[in-house]
Amino acid sequence: MGPFDDALEVAERLRLAYGQTGDVTLLRGAVTAAGRARDRYPRSDPHHASALSALCMLHRLSWEREHDPAQLDLSLACGRQAVDASPPGDPEVARHMSSLATSLQEAFDHRGRTEDVDEAIALYRGCLDVLPTGHPEYAGTESNLANALLRRARRHPDPTTLDEAVRYARSALDRTPLDDPMHPVRLVNLGGALAGLAQSGQVRHLAEAQRMYEQALRELPSTHPARAAVGNSVRQVQSLRRLLGL
Repeated sequence: MGPFDDALEVAERLRLAYGQTGDVTLLRGAVTAAGRARDRYPRSDPHHASALSALCMLHRLSWEREHDPAQLDLSLACGRQAVDASPPGDPEVARHMSSLATSLQEAFDHRGRTEDVDEAIALYRGCLDVLPTGHPEYAGTESNLANALLRRARRHPDPTTLDEAVRYARSALDRTPLDDPMHPVRLVNLGGALAGLAQSGQVRHLAEAQRMYEQALRELPSTHPARAAVGNSVRQVQSLRRLLGL
């Protein structure tokens, strides 16, 4: 263990505690700890990139809480620095790329710049290139790529992009065990991609989209916060199918 591993560990513990409590002082403490690790590790050490990636995530959490564009800018800057600082063969590079891609999707939602979501898509593709197919984060990365493609297609309708989103969402679902807590989430993601295709005119996908949403409702815990939105999606698809006589 290096002399500053503890700073990264402190940052992670504080981040997790913030997620459980919402106490902003914990989030600020995590930023301070991660910044200390970044400043003390030399750029040639993989922990330097890990500290930058932690800051990318933490500033993104600050953005989500405060909606201060400066926090989003900091998240993007730290994320890019983390990817650039990752040494060749760094096993954490895919994680750093994924964190930056998540912040870029936030930037796309906020600013509407197509180049942000395009960069996120490219990063997720890069993650899949470096991760072995059996890696525990491979399915999640496929799901993230599908969501980024769907985001783009909603702003710039394109059946080819939607087809690709469905393909990656389906692959992510196929790789996810039935007892995995993410299985219902992957069902929802595939349902959303299929519904997007249907809205582009390929209405034959509506029935499968409805099945995905309904199965997700059966699997989601009764207290899950997404249940209401998924139930609403089921009703919307049902109404559209009735309207079209499907």
